[in-house]
Amino acid sequence: MQRGFSLIEMLVALSVLSIAGLALMTTTRETVRAGSIVEERSLSALAAENILNERLARAPQGAVRNEYGTYELAGREWAWTLSVDATTEAGLNRIVLTLTDTRSDRVAAQIITFGQGS
Repeated sequence: MQRGFSLIEMLVALSVLSIAGLALMTTTRETVRAGSIVEERSLSALAAENILNERLARAPQGAVRNEYGTYELAGREWAWTLSVDATTEAGLNRIVLTLTDTRSDRVAAQIITFGQGS
C-alpha cells in the first residue's frame, strides 16, 4: 500500500486553493474600493453640511442669498452652488446646496432645506 497523494489529487487540491485565493483577492479589492467610495461620500456630505451651516450662520435672519464658490476639505476641492427660491408659502424659502467634485464635474452631494424668507 502506497502512502501520500497522487499527482491528480495534488492538482485538484492546488486548483481548489487557487480558486479560493482568487475569490479572496477579489473580495479584498472590492472592500478597498467600497471603502474609498464611503470615504468620498462622507467627505462630500461633511463639506456640504459645513458650507450650508456657515452660510446660514453668517446671513442675517432670512437673508440667505444665491451664492457659489469653492471649498477645500482633506486635500479635496469642491465647487458649490447655493440657490434660494421662494415657495408658495409666504415667508418660506427653499434652500438648495449642490456640491460638485471639481475633478469629475459630477454632483457629489446635495442638501435641500427650508428657511425663513423676507
